[in-house]
Amino acid sequence: MIVVAKQFNPDNIRIAAFDLDGTTLNEGVMSAEVQNALAALTARGIAVVVSTGRDICQIPLRVLGCFEYRITTNGGSVTDSEGNIISEHPIDPKTAREALHIIHKGKGYSCLYYNGFVLASLGFLYRIITKTNYASKSHRKSTKDVRKGTGKVSFRMHRLVKKQGINIYKIQSFFKTREDADRTAEMLKAHGRLNPVVVEDLGMETTFQNVSKAHGLLELCKKLNCTPENIVAFGDSANDLEMLKLAGYSVGMGNAETCVKSQVDYVTGPVTEDGVAEAIKVLFSL
Repeated sequence: MIVVAKQFNPDNIRIAAFDLDGTTLNEGVMSAEVQNALAALTARGIAVVVSTGRDICQIPLRVLGCFEYRITTNGGSVTDSEGNIISEHPIDPKTAREALHIIHKGKGYSCLYYNGFVLASLGFLYRIITKTNYASKSHRKSTKDVRKGTGKVSFRMHRLVKKQGINIYKIQSFFKTREDADRTAEMLKAHGRLNPVVVEDLGMETTFQNVSKAHGLLELCKKLNCTPENIVAFGDSANDLEMLKLAGYSVGMGNAETCVKSQVDYVTGPVTEDGVAEAIKVLFSL
């Protein structure tokens, strides 16, 4: 069911930004209908942008090819289709170690995203893969991919970060209870150099201070010489909220979290019914 709260002017749009999981991807797969809808926007001269919490190494090439620009790790990195860097905002090694200490103190298990790799602790792998209440099917599949070789696995994550001095673009964590996640998020916010967002499935995603999908879109606006009013954004989760609030027009999925549906201008069908394609056809009269 489509719910419209604000009128839409397609002639004003220069950027269309899309989340992946739960928005354009249904259990990791993009339908032909959604692919065709994105191609139609590109044909109209609109910059089609993926804005995701995934690292670029976790995005299938057939999906990546649908987007002209890539905002990955929740704004930690922004690149074009040729891989040219538009902006990067990693967490420095010292701050990353401090964040890991806080998360460990809060009873969380973490996975690090850096330089095209995913670095997971064995505790993270064990709990995400074997404890089904810790994460959704898509999260467990992503972590299984890490175990099979997409990324690296570390027994001593803190020591490795310190020894190699790597820059971290995002820290993904999971907790046993929502209370643990919320309490840890408050401790990370109090740190002053981190931006944690608690998401569904008892998860949390942490980037460097002020870094988010919205921040990535602002960087892209500078490059394309436009403003947030020229953006239409699509999302379903709490980590999409800043992006949706920034955009001149926002679309929430029918399967979106309640906090998203209450904030957007337009609620389309769920990802299982190609809600993105449905909204594009209606909004752009395709």
